[in-house]
Amino acid sequence: MAENDKPVIRLIGFRTTYEKLPVRSTDPLKDKADPQGFLLNEAGKRIIEPQEVDWAIYAPGHSPLGTHTVERVKHLIPDPERHGDDLDGTKLAFMTARWEKIKPAYEAWKAGKELPASGTPLTAWPALNEEQVRIFRQVGIQSVEEIRDLAETQIGRVPLPSMRDLIKQAGVFLGNLDSSAAAEREAKKDEEISDLKERLVELEKLLDSRTKPAATAEPPASEELASLRAELDAKGIAYDRRWAAPKLRAALAEAA
Repeated sequence: MAENDKPVIRLIGFRTTYEKLPVRSTDPLKDKADPQGFLLNEAGKRIIEPQEVDWAIYAPGHSPLGTHTVERVKHLIPDPERHGDDLDGTKLAFMTARWEKIKPAYEAWKAGKELPASGTPLTAWPALNEEQVRIFRQVGIQSVEEIRDLAETQIGRVPLPSMRDLIKQAGVFLGNLDSSAAAEREAKKDEEISDLKERLVELEKLLDSRTKPAATAEPPASEELASLRAELDAKGIAYDRRWAAPKLRAALAEAA
């Protein structure tokens, strides 16, 4: 399936209903169940109980204010075994791409969190009040980008005044947001370059200290020099540590 063929949708939301449905067996070895895996009572009839059913509400990406689709969440989850008749994989690829869009929002909704917006959340735009945010969400608009990109034919479907002004303001807000983000990236880049330069200077200093001999470093003494110096020290004879062996021997002889 080509990248451009992937379904582009906009989530409107989710809801839960309670329906009387047959209960599936969780332990086929112990439970009394029919061939389809549903629990049976003592009379051999399926056990029916109220159960939660989650529904997803979404619309085509190009027209979030158009016709909404309401579908059971469990039917949206791709299953290779259930779609075994999909010989070329088109249907399974379609469902997989659609579920990748729905799954994060569904998990957030089940966890009691706000649905994530694929763009700048409406609440991040100070120009909107709580009532305007609520109305936009009611018609399936979840981000400032969606307001900016509203088509002329869709404006009348949003029950808010001055929609054209809001669309222009949304464009200005997002433009400023992009400029601010670009400036922040440049400032961060300059800071990283400055930090790298400082680290390079420190590394060069460390390298110089390890490769260049110290100016005051004393050349290693031979065993003879060490012996002569020790003898002079023992006799309390003054000498210069820069003297070579002949001069040290002469000092000892003179003292003797």
